[in-house]
Amino acid sequence: MRVKKKKSKLRRKIRKISLVFLSLFIGIIVFFEYQAVPFQEKYVRTQARIISNNAITEAVNDVINRYNFSYKDISVINYNSDGKVTSIETNSININILKAELNKAVQEKIETVTDADVSVHIGAFTELSLLSNFGPKVTFDFTFVGSFNSEIVSTFESAGLNQTVHHIKFIVNATLITLSPDYSDGIEYTTDFEIAQSVIAGDIPGTYANIGKYG
Repeated sequence: MRVKKKKSKLRRKIRKISLVFLSLFIGIIVFFEYQAVPFQEKYVRTQARIISNNAITEAVNDVINRYNFSYKDISVINYNSDGKVTSIETNSININILKAELNKAVQEKIETVTDADVSVHIGAFTELSLLSNFGPKVTFDFTFVGSFNSEIVSTFESAGLNQTVHHIKFIVNATLITLSPDYSDGIEYTTDFEIAQSVIAGDIPGTYANIGKYG
């Protein structure tokens, strides 16, 4: 009789422990399922931006290094006899060549990175830094299509007493649409690259005080 009671108690104990583990397991699944969708959206957006931005940066740097234009190849500062800036002339031929090559390189590079997959430890779903590298990895597959518009701009920045830095930059405004099995989303961002710069001594005409566009 005692043996039966002990067995019965043991079975109840095992049943309770099993229910606890089952409840815990279900709770973990529900938690990660609840966290997965918003986390995936945020993570895929971030990764798509990083991947596309890296591609754009690589393409732009390749073109800039290949042509290796100096400031004087793009812009010439003219002074009068008193040392004041009278005009800033631009080499429209070189600017148009550079812009066309930059646009071509960026478009071709973006077209090669439309498919991507990224892996993340399951602990990252908790959004706790201590657990971000914990557990097995989950892989997200996604694709994205991108378009962009660009411009070469001229900006002026004060560099102290009677000195101004003239920056010539390539600005890229990118628009991406990310697609994954669970959702799609749009991303827009702007990035810029320094093509050339020069320090201008003395006052510059007021007409050059604001951002100007080339081409």
